[in-house]
This record gives sequence, C-alpha cells and structure tokens, in this order.
Amino acid sequence: MSSTRLILLCSSAAALLIGCAAPAVKAPDPSISSEPKVQAPAAPAGLPPPATPQQAQKLAIMAADLLEAGHEEQAQAELQRVLAGDPNNKLAQSLLRQITADPIALLGRESFPYTVRTTDTLSRIAGRFLGDIYAFYILARYNDIKIPRQVAGGQVIRIPGKAPPPGTLEAEARRADKVATGAPTSPVAAPPPPAEPSTGDKVLASAEASEKRGDLERAYSDYRVAAGGELSNEAQAKAETLRRRLVQRHTVNARSAFAKQDLDGAIRHWDRVMNLDPGNDTARLEQQKALALKEKIKSLK
Repeated sequence: MSSTRLILLCSSAAALLIGCAAPAVKAPDPSISSEPKVQAPAAPAGLPPPATPQQAQKLAIMAADLLEAGHEEQAQAELQRVLAGDPNNKLAQSLLRQITADPIALLGRESFPYTVRTTDTLSRIAGRFLGDIYAFYILARYNDIKIPRQVAGGQVIRIPGKAPPPGTLEAEARRADKVATGAPTSPVAAPPPPAEPSTGDKVLASAEASEKRGDLERAYSDYRVAAGGELSNEAQAKAETLRRRLVQRHTVNARSAFAKQDLDGAIRHWDRVMNLDPGNDTARLEQQKALALKEKIKSLK
C-alpha cells in the first residue's frame, strides 16, 4: 500500500471517530415556557379566605377602616385575603389599587388647594370631589398624609382636577363655619353638622351606587351586608326588591341562552336563579331539561 493511500485512510478513520464522540444537541421542550406565570393573590398564611361574597365584602370594609387609621400593611393583607376568596370584589380591588398605584399617575398633576373644614373627613372630601367615598386613601397618598383619619380643620390639601368657579369654595366654607358655630344662616337656626357616616351608611351608599351603575349583583351583595346592621329594615327591603329583579333577569337570560343552544350558559343562569330562589321549581325543571339535552348531544358525538 502506498504512503499516500495510508495517510488518507487514517484521516477518514479519525474524522469518523470524532463525529461519533460529539454529544447530540437536545431539542428544546415546547411544553416548557420561559415566561413567568401570573398567579392570583394568595391569602395570608394562617387565615382562610372568605367563603362567601358577603363575608368578603365585610372584610373589605374592615380593611377600609384599617386604612383610615393608617394601618396600610394590615389592610393590604386583609385585601389580599378578600381577593383570594372573591377575585371580583370591586371594593377590595379599588382599595388595593389605591395602596399600590402612583397617585400622580392615577389622579393627574393638575390640582387646586382646599382648606379642610371642621366637619370634613377625607371620605367626605373624596365623595364630593372624586365621586367615591372609598377613594379617601389615594387622596391621602396624593397629599402625603399617612393617617387619613387625622386630617384636621384648617389643614390645606390639594384636590386633583380643575378648580371650581371663583367664590364657590369660599361661600361653602363660610356656610360650613356658621353651621359649625351654631350661627344662623337664615331666619331658621342652622341644623347641627352631619355625623360621620357609619359602616352601615357606607355599605348602603355603595349598594345604591352599584345599583345606579347597573351592577345588580354587587348591589344585592352590599344590601345583604347592610341588612345585618343598624339599617336592617331599609336594606332588607331593597335587597328583596333587587333579588326579585335578579331572578327575573337570570330567568330571561337562561331561556335566551337555551334558545341559542348555549346549554352551559342556560345551566349557569338557572343555577343563579336557584341560589336566589331555592324553591323555584320552574328553574329546577328547566335546568334538568338543559342538562338532559347536553348529555344527549354529548352521547351523539
């Protein structure tokens, strides 16, 4: 064998050995995602989340009271507990957003000065200028106020938005001062200043606002909470009226869904009817009809 041929054979054998020794490249597993997963807030350790929307709403109101006293961390833990059991609780969502959001980004840079009256609270001021008594905490953070409950008469704060027409705030302040000192504002003696809204008042106001917006489910939940307090008769009557409206609404929605062959939607609406009206035999029969048709369709596939 010639030396040239021997060299070529050795080179080919060496290349083959190197190729066999090279490690195989493993293809990436498509089932593994590198993006972080978004998880729902977990309840604080040792405390179970609320079992019902009514319990969740009570806890959210308690958290609002904690924020008024300046206990932010404790309130935040309670709100996370509420959302762990009721992720759609609007009050808890709003309060948690007020704790974590940037006040300037949320309310804007434009503002005007306002002198706090002796009868004012941040809740009342927020209700008057922001349209929501529970927006008191973002207003406190907007003004770097650590304890909202300690706002005092004569203190000057900033209100987000455009200033009202000249003289409006001054006239209102003069009248408030007369009311506070007992001076007459008309031939009839001025009435005493209004009392701070109670928890029941706040819940009832929240329920009425939800009903006005068309959020009947939230309004019904708030009315039921208020029915357990000092406003039980008024709240109970409103809750009962709203319950009947919700039964009628879900009945119409269930039948409409059934007609469109949306059996899951029909079953879900009938469930809500029976939760609101456990003795509703029509709802039970209609739901059984939808369930039977769903099973029949499933067996044919």
